[in-house]
Amino acid sequence: MKCARPVSALLTTLMLFLPVSGRADDAPSALVSVARIAKQRLSDQLTVYGKVGNDPAHERSLTSLHSGLVERLMAAPGQHVTKGQPLLSLASSPQARMAYAQAQSTLAGAQAQLKQTENLFKESLVTHADLAAAQQHLAIAKAGLHAVEAQGAGQSSQLLRASEAGTVTQVNVSPGSLVQPGQTLLTLSSPTHLWVRLGIEPEEASKVHPGTPVELRSVFGTDVVHADVAQMHTVIDPATHLIDAVVDLKGKDATGLVPGSWMRGSIRVGTRTGLAVPRSAVLSDDNGSYVFIIKRGHAIRVVVQTGLESAGLIAVSGALHEGDFVVTSGNYELTDGMAVRLAKEPRQ
Repeated sequence: MKCARPVSALLTTLMLFLPVSGRADDAPSALVSVARIAKQRLSDQLTVYGKVGNDPAHERSLTSLHSGLVERLMAAPGQHVTKGQPLLSLASSPQARMAYAQAQSTLAGAQAQLKQTENLFKESLVTHADLAAAQQHLAIAKAGLHAVEAQGAGQSSQLLRASEAGTVTQVNVSPGSLVQPGQTLLTLSSPTHLWVRLGIEPEEASKVHPGTPVELRSVFGTDVVHADVAQMHTVIDPATHLIDAVVDLKGKDATGLVPGSWMRGSIRVGTRTGLAVPRSAVLSDDNGSYVFIIKRGHAIRVVVQTGLESAGLIAVSGALHEGDFVVTSGNYELTDGMAVRLAKEPRQ
């Protein structure tokens, strides 16, 4: 069996919303909706923006081990490549081929010298030291030739392949380019390791530290990525005039994100408890912010100071009390002391 609402509660509601004297239809009145003012725990959040970028720690550079000429380029910036996929063809330069020929000649000379030394040693015409020196000279010559061969100098043309799967982020050469040993030809980045650089106003930067939770959303999407701030820079970026907070995304969190795209971040930097009302209840004019509360069926204008906003609520302070009813809709047409009618009875 349901219990009837206590008579005292009904009387309280009637006393709250009925006019002091006269009938409700004797004067103009406005139809409004109200909500009860209550203490709420609001999160202090920063809303910031930044771009997705490649994680420098997971970039790989493809370099030339010897001088040569780029014959053919088989990769372009932004292209995804698989492990072992051909990236470019590099022809050995005349200098590289000469170095290979010299290494071959040095090896042949060392082999001949060792054979001659061994024959002389058999006839006791050289010492053990001479034989050891000839053997060492041969070992050095072999190592030199192997090093040149490993650099690809012994091949007329060398096909360079991707050592692992990734995205081509930079190409530094073009067909016909002459390259030198150690020169970077192109750069690969890992698509499963990304950075998001979020720009924070310098006066707010002290609130954010490595480990601070952050919610990331694409500016044009709704999917949420939960992560933590990995790095907090201490200098202002001259391009944005902001301080960078770096979020490191790995694995599935990085999947589907495109380097260069914009992200919106919500960084929680603390919580506060106080009186709060729906954001729609707060109005403002040249004199500041204000709300309308209901007393005995009339709207009373109350000047307020606003604070944190979170999840559609805003912190307020002023001549308000917990449990007061504040107008949330219809308040734009109200004036101080105006009679009101309720769209629906408020919760007690």
